[in-house]
Amino acid sequence: MRELLERLERKKWYRGQVVAVVEVPPKPGRYAEPPPALPSPAKAWLESQGFRLFSHQREAMEKILAHEDVILATGPSSGKTLAIALPILSQLGQDPRATALLLYPMKALAQDQLRKWRELAESLGIRAPEIYDGDTPAHLRQRIRTQSRLLLTNPYALHQYLEWHHLWAPFLSNLRYVMVDEAHWYSGAFGSGVALLLWRLQRILRRYGAQPVFALASATAGEPRALAEKLLGRRVCPVAEDGAPQGRRTWWFWDPHRDPRSSFPQVLDLCRFFLGEGLHTLVFVPSRRMSEALSAALRESAPEHAEQIAAYRAGFLPEERRAVEEGLRQGVLRLVVSTCALELGVDIGGLDVVVLCGYPGSLSSARQMSGRAGRAGREALVVYIPEEDPLDQFFLTHPEELVFGPIETPPLNPRHRALLLRHVLCAAAEIPVRDEELAERGLGAGDLAEHREAGLLAKTPAGWIYSGLARPAERVALDALSARQVLLRVEGKVLEVWDEIRARREAFPGAIFLHQGEAFRVRALDLAAGTAELERYPGEYATKAMTREFVRILARENAAPGRGWGRVRVREEIVGYQVLERGRVVATEPLKLPPLEYETEGVWLLWEDGPSAGALHGAEHALVALVPLLVGCATGDVGGVSSPWHPDTHRPTILVYDGFPGGIGIAQSLFLRAAEWAARTVQLLRSCPCQGGCPRCVLSPRCGSGNQPMDKAGARGILEAWRERHGALG
Repeated sequence: MRELLERLERKKWYRGQVVAVVEVPPKPGRYAEPPPALPSPAKAWLESQGFRLFSHQREAMEKILAHEDVILATGPSSGKTLAIALPILSQLGQDPRATALLLYPMKALAQDQLRKWRELAESLGIRAPEIYDGDTPAHLRQRIRTQSRLLLTNPYALHQYLEWHHLWAPFLSNLRYVMVDEAHWYSGAFGSGVALLLWRLQRILRRYGAQPVFALASATAGEPRALAEKLLGRRVCPVAEDGAPQGRRTWWFWDPHRDPRSSFPQVLDLCRFFLGEGLHTLVFVPSRRMSEALSAALRESAPEHAEQIAAYRAGFLPEERRAVEEGLRQGVLRLVVSTCALELGVDIGGLDVVVLCGYPGSLSSARQMSGRAGRAGREALVVYIPEEDPLDQFFLTHPEELVFGPIETPPLNPRHRALLLRHVLCAAAEIPVRDEELAERGLGAGDLAEHREAGLLAKTPAGWIYSGLARPAERVALDALSARQVLLRVEGKVLEVWDEIRARREAFPGAIFLHQGEAFRVRALDLAAGTAELERYPGEYATKAMTREFVRILARENAAPGRGWGRVRVREEIVGYQVLERGRVVATEPLKLPPLEYETEGVWLLWEDGPSAGALHGAEHALVALVPLLVGCATGDVGGVSSPWHPDTHRPTILVYDGFPGGIGIAQSLFLRAAEWAARTVQLLRSCPCQGGCPRCVLSPRCGSGNQPMDKAGARGILEAWRERHGALG
C-alpha cells in the first residue's frame, strides 16, 4: 500500500490528510480435519467441495456434536455459519424427527442467510428451511408449523409466538438445536429483553421435554462467554481463537481538518481515486441520505464509472439488495456506499478497500466493517475518517486503539427488575410460573403485588397465571426498559415504538432522527396519548437535546479510594435542543417538557481538594464521551453531572449514570475500570490541539448549561491528579 499512498500524495487535491498509517501483519490459516463425530454425508460434502476446515470451525463442530452450548466469536469471513450449520444439518439428517430454530436479529438478515442454509440443506438431502415471521403469508403458516424442520425467525416474532406454543408442539418437542446469530447485537435494553425472551423459550422447551443445544455466533467480542451466559442463563463454552487466514491489512487515518473543505468533498475525491486505481471499495456512511448523496455525486463526477457505483441501505426491496450483493460478489460493482446494513453477515465476497466515515459506535462494529476487505487472505486497505466527536478524535490521535484495542463487552441486565416483571406476565400467559422460578430470578411473591392488584396475575395450584384481557406480548416491548411506550407514526403508519424515556430525549417537537438511515422530523409529541407524529425530512441537519440533570445517591453498593458505585435517583430536564450541520451547531431552540425522574445506577469519582467547577465540568464531558470505548453502548446511553460539592459525598464529585431506569450494568463496568477510563480520557485531552475546548474534546451539544463554565486545562489537570492518587488501585 506504500505505492498507493505515494500516488495519492501526488494528487493536487490532497492536503496531507493521512496522518497515521498502521499495518496489521498477515496471519496464516490454521486448519484441521473434520471431527470424527461428524456424520459421513457431511464429511463427503466437505471433500466434494474441497473445503478445509479452520481450527475454530472444527472446535465449534466438536462441541456442538458433543451437545455442549457454544459461542463462536471470530472475525468476518471466518466461516461461522458453516461451523454451526454443518453439524446441525448433519444431525437432522440422522434423526428424521429433529428440528432446529435459527434466530437472527433482523428480518433482512434472515432473508440473506436463507440462501446459504437452503443450498447446504439441499446438498445433504434435508428438507429446505423456511422463514416464519410477520411477513409470512397466512395461508402458509399452518403447513410451516407442522411440517418444517428448520425455521428462521427473529426475536420480535418469537416474542409474539411463544404464547401459542401449543400450535408448535411437534416442532418444539423435537427441537435439538437453537442458533442465535450476531449475538454481539444483543446489548442494552434490547439485549436484556432478548435474554428474558430466551428464558421464556427455555421454560416452554422444558415443558415439551426438549433439551436443545444452543449455538451462538458473534463478531469478535470482549468476554464472549460472559455475553453468552447472560443471554442464556447457563454455562456456555467459548470458541474465540480465529484460525482463518488474514492478508496484510493497512489502515490510513485521515484528518479532514487538514483541508479547509468539509469531509464530504474529501470523501468524494478519495472514492474517485480508488475507482481510478481499479480497487473494489465499500464506503460505510452513517445515514441513508449520505449513502444516496455520495453515490449520486460519484456517478455524476465520474460518469465513466457510473454503472459500477451503487448505494446499499435498509429500505431497499429485497431484489434490489440481492442485485447489489451479487454485483459485489461478481466484481461488476466497483464501489458501493452503504449504511451499517452491510456490517452483518451478508456474503459479498472480497474487497480491496473499506472506508469508515465516522466511528460506527463500537470497536466490534469497526472491526466487523473493516473485515469486509481483504477476504480470502488478500491484502486490504481501511481508511478511517472521523466526524466532529470526542471519541472519533480519540481514535484519530490513538490509531492503535482502533486497530488493536480490546473489544468492548456489550452491557445487558437480564435481572432488571421492571423488565423482568413485565416478562413474568408474558411467561405466565405461556405456562404457569412457579414460586421457585421466581426465586431463581431473584423475585418473590411480594414483587408481584402490583400486577396482582391490577388483575393481571392470579395464583393457582399450578402457579401464577396471566389473568388480564390484552395479550401481554403486545404490551411488552423487547427493546424498552420503560413500560410506557410512544408510537412514532408517519403518514398514519407506525414507524417505530419507543419507550417514553427515549421519546423524550429523541422525539421532542422539532427533533430530527434516523430510522434505518432515513431522516424524519417530529412534528408533534403527545406523551399522554403515547404518540409522536413524524414527517420525512430531506434536509442536511441533525438535532441533539440539551439536558440538565440533578442526581442524588440513594445507596452505595461498592466503594474504593476515589470512587463509588450504587443506586441513584435522576431528575432530568430537557431545556432545549441544538440544530447541527455536519457536526457544527447552527441554531439553538428552547424546549419545555415535563421533567423526568427515575432510579438507576451510577458511578462517581471523588477529589479531596477543591477543583474548579469548569475543570470538573470539562472532565465530566470528556469522561462521558469515552464511555463507549470501554462499554458497548452509545454516548447517549449515559448521563453525567459534576459539582464542586455534592450533597451526598460532601466532596468535589463527577457522577456518571446509566440513562435507563434500573440500569443495565454500564456504571458498574465503569467502576471496575475507572483507572483505565481516566487514563484514556487524559489521553484524549492531551491529544486534542485546541486551547480552550472544542466539540472534539470537552464541548457537548447535550449540555443544558451551554458548556459553561468550562476549563479544558483544568479538566486534564484534575484527571491526571486522580490517576496519580488512585490509578494504581483501579
